[in-house]
Amino acid sequence: MKAVVYRENGGPDVLSYEDVADLQPAAGEILVRVEAISLEGGDLLRRRYVPPNPNPRIEGYAAAGEVIGLGEGVTSFQIGDKVTTFAERGSHAELRTPKAEHCWRVPDGLAMNAAAVALVGLGTAGAALFELGQLVRGQTVLITGATGGVGVGAIQLAHTAGARVIATGSNLASLEGLRRYGLDEPLVIDREPFAQRVRDLTDGRGVDVFLDTVGGNALQSGLDSLVGEGCAVMVGAISTLKGTIAPYSLLAQGQSLFGCILPLLMPRPSVRRMIDDILQRLADGELTAVIDREYPLSEAQAAHTRAEERGRIGRVVMTP
Repeated sequence: MKAVVYRENGGPDVLSYEDVADLQPAAGEILVRVEAISLEGGDLLRRRYVPPNPNPRIEGYAAAGEVIGLGEGVTSFQIGDKVTTFAERGSHAELRTPKAEHCWRVPDGLAMNAAAVALVGLGTAGAALFELGQLVRGQTVLITGATGGVGVGAIQLAHTAGARVIATGSNLASLEGLRRYGLDEPLVIDREPFAQRVRDLTDGRGVDVFLDTVGGNALQSGLDSLVGEGCAVMVGAISTLKGTIAPYSLLAQGQSLFGCILPLLMPRPSVRRMIDDILQRLADGELTAVIDREYPLSEAQAAHTRAEERGRIGRVVMTP
């Protein structure tokens, strides 16, 4: 099969499109012929910072495709099913072998590129907002790094749940483009604290739920933006800055801070049902899987370069 591999850490230029050995599913796994690959933020970070093990390493979290093989003990899928899949590695290839419990059936009418994008982007956003953040109608949510896949997904899910949405970014034009997905208040920020600006937008009250995709100093600013007993959920750390937080404020105000790693939440029945619901809502046209550009897998270097550019809205997709 064809795959994109890397043998050393670095920029997109370390990626190589090569022939590698075909795969066979182990017990509990399914064999998937990949049709669409969602390029995730974690894919970019691992390429830069995680040593290739095995070497060469096939990177990639999320991909959708057709089931063409079943490992021992798998009864939840059949040959020919269309699925969207997650694994710690292996999406950048024509074939992959994820665990069956990390896969979802794609409903009729949903394009495979949208299904690939939805699992990590909208799935993580939904788990953060509702499973951990307990967001409900009438509340206000603050989302940092809003133009990425999780951010755009969170805007849509919070808006359709009846919440007011404040979102941050570094480019006003890009943020204004998110209004079509339900953004109420765009907030352009740099490296300076922004909590007071958030409180100004909420008449001094603050926000009920804070979803952070940035990390660094943005985390403390978001915590300072919370109401008493509010909830912060950290889903990423794309900032190169090392941030610090003041834990006493969490204690004094009864606030909560969660880390949201989707694979750890996938086994929860409530999360599996939520992702099934998201996929069906996408198929019904109620939600949108926002895609920036598509590239053939053979042009993975260009795709990774695009995914690292600022000003995008949504995910970069590759197709074998």
